[in-house]
Amino acid sequence: MKRFLLKVLIFFAIIFALDRIGGVVFPFLVEHAKSGHNARSNYICNQTNEDILVFGSSRARHHYNAQMIEDSMGLSCYNCGQNGNGAILNYGRLLMATERYIPKMIIYDLSPTFDLLQGDANQKYLGWLKPYYDRNGISQIFNSVDSTENIKMQSYFYRYNSRFVEIASDYIHPGQPLGIKGFTPLHADKSGRLGQFKKVSSEDKPKEYKYDSLKLQYLDKIAKLNSKTKVVFVISPSWYGMDSLQFVPIKTMCKKNNIDFYDFSNLPKYVHNYEYFKDGTHLNAKGADEFTKDLIKVLKRD
Repeated sequence: MKRFLLKVLIFFAIIFALDRIGGVVFPFLVEHAKSGHNARSNYICNQTNEDILVFGSSRARHHYNAQMIEDSMGLSCYNCGQNGNGAILNYGRLLMATERYIPKMIIYDLSPTFDLLQGDANQKYLGWLKPYYDRNGISQIFNSVDSTENIKMQSYFYRYNSRFVEIASDYIHPGQPLGIKGFTPLHADKSGRLGQFKKVSSEDKPKEYKYDSLKLQYLDKIAKLNSKTKVVFVISPSWYGMDSLQFVPIKTMCKKNNIDFYDFSNLPKYVHNYEYFKDGTHLNAKGADEFTKDLIKVLKRD
């Protein structure tokens, strides 16, 4: 029995030691990533100094041509959009960015799925924040999502699990930056054929929307940054169009915080126009340029 207990203790001691080693190695690899998603994330969290920052989901990343905004507005711009993520991640990244400096403008692209409505468990939005858990205010975000996350995060293996190979690859292999100033255009099929998107009738739209209070809480935190910097909320175009009723809480929030709110989701020039879309949710490169021009017009106007 003593020999068995000794083996168990040795096993756990080895696991603990490896975990602590991982706590030195993997943060170093992420911080010094030369390419890929880790380099982009590191730049957003630790290095941005642009006047205008764009935040949101993949719709932000693929819809806002940062170079066009920069050239037209006379202000530097970087697109911080992150696929499959919303206010929970974006607030954390903004928290880290505003430790360094206060941008002149924050453009936030709203996605009903990731910013407003109930859906998958919110733990999925913590993934890109895990490497920065020890930064000011980030652990509180984890606690607000799930209090047990703070216990799990004591393990460095947990912080970086499922991403070991990607982290090592991004450190070893230098490559081109992802996108142009963070903006990643989506190009049409090389054959030139446009995909056919499923049409959604009004009967398919829910009559009542179930909102996620935590997502709204973090959107409100972003809105309150308007006291320090210009915050603008935008709904970019959708091939399907969108039910404007689902954005009522956002409109109320914008009015309360004196924030400009621009809804392009049902603009006739975009709705059901295959010329501008990669798929039913995302603009292609041509559509992104056209939308960016339209956005610039209203930003300059106001």
